[in-house]
Amino acid sequence: MLKYEIKEKLRTSDYDMYDRVKIHSLFDIFQDVAGDHAAMLNIGYENLKKKNLIWVLRSQYMRIKGNIPYNEEITLRTWPKVRGRADFIRYYEIETTCGDIVCEGISKWVVINYETRKIDRASDINYNGELYSKTLFDDYDRIRTNIPHTKEFIESYRVRNDDLDHNGHMNNAIYPKIIYNMVKLSKNFRIRGMQIDYLHEALLDDKIDVYYFNENENKYFVGYVNLEEVFIARVEE
Repeated sequence: MLKYEIKEKLRTSDYDMYDRVKIHSLFDIFQDVAGDHAAMLNIGYENLKKKNLIWVLRSQYMRIKGNIPYNEEITLRTWPKVRGRADFIRYYEIETTCGDIVCEGISKWVVINYETRKIDRASDINYNGELYSKTLFDDYDRIRTNIPHTKEFIESYRVRNDDLDHNGHMNNAIYPKIIYNMVKLSKNFRIRGMQIDYLHEALLDDKIDVYYFNENENKYFVGYVNLEEVFIARVEE
C-alpha cells in the first residue's frame, strides 16, 4: 500500500503563544514527509536529479480541523493519488492517539527540467504498488478570484540566503510563514485553513511586495516581484 506514516511529537516552536499549532509549521513538516516518501518510492530529489529534473510545488492547501495536542505523539500520514498527465497530487493528514483526524491537506506537484525550468511530463515517473484509495478535497482547484485594484499594500519581504532550498529558489514553506506573520492573531482568532498557489519562483534578493484584500469572508494575500505575480494565498478562519 502506497501510504507512509510516522509517529512523532511536534516541536515547541511549532506552537504559538496560545499552544495552537502554527499552520506554516504543518506546510514545512509535510513537505519533508512527502520528500521522504518520494525517496522511498525511488522518485525523490536524488532520483530526479540524475535526470536533470526536479519536483516543483504548484499549489497546496492545509486545513486544521481540531486540536493538535501539545507534547503528545501524533501520526503524520501521506499518500499519492494516481498521477495525471503532468501533475501529481498528494494527500496529508494528522491523527491523534484517540483516532481523531485533526488536520487534512492536499498538494499538487509537477516535474520541471532544472536547466530550462519548463514542465516535463516525466512519463517514466510512476508509482509501483497499490494506491491508498482515500481521497480528500475532490473539488480542489487553483484559487480563482478577481484581484481588486483597491487591494491594500502590507509590506515587502526580501528573499534571504536562509530562505533558499536546494532548487535555488525560496522554499515552499517560507511563503505561508510570511503570510502568517502578516495576520493579526489573538486568543479568539487563528488561521485554520490556508491555500497557496505558486505562480513564479522567488530568488535570492528578490523583493516580494505583499498585498491584501477580503472576499467572501476569506482573506487573500498576493505577492509580486517587479510587478509579476509570484503567489496568491487564501486564509480561512
